[in-house]
Amino acid sequence: MSSYDSAMSPLTSSRCSRRLFAKRAVSALAASGALLATNAVAQEVLPEEIAYPPFKKPQVSEVKQKRSGQYVVDFALQYLGYRYSYGGNTPGGFDCSGFTQFVIRNAVGVEIGHASEGQYGSGAWVDAGDLQPGDEVFFAGTYRAGVSHTGIYIGDGQFIHAENESTGVCISWLWSDYYGSRYCGANRHW
Repeated sequence: MSSYDSAMSPLTSSRCSRRLFAKRAVSALAASGALLATNAVAQEVLPEEIAYPPFKKPQVSEVKQKRSGQYVVDFALQYLGYRYSYGGNTPGGFDCSGFTQFVIRNAVGVEIGHASEGQYGSGAWVDAGDLQPGDEVFFAGTYRAGVSHTGIYIGDGQFIHAENESTGVCISWLWSDYYGSRYCGANRHW
């Protein structure tokens, strides 16, 4: 019987107190190496309060940087020039919503799905006058009615997107005659 099993056996005995169980469980975890350190406070906890070894949290600056709009833009720009593939959402080939899905998932850690219509309903709404780098922008009526195209705003009136088979992942002017007349909104995931 392992030291962990022997620490668990008092749980079935009605004669053993919860405090004794906690002390034995902490001792067994410490002996097995599952608990890095024990002290008088740790040995006095009740079973439901036993803590696992500490989790190393990322530094605040790392979290802020990774969740910033500029981080999203920098991540997206790595894929400039990659090929377009209808239904694609990997570096092997992207369609428009597959590109934004890939970027947001990997830069921010948020799953937004692989359909421009569904992505349009996710995140926090952003007015056109408040666009910031990293916001997801949407267009309607590009090849069908309704929301049909999406990209990532990179600033200065430009956005990066998987446009079509001839251009692949490219940068376009948001307020061009074509895209400006089809712009229908933006949202923020970071």
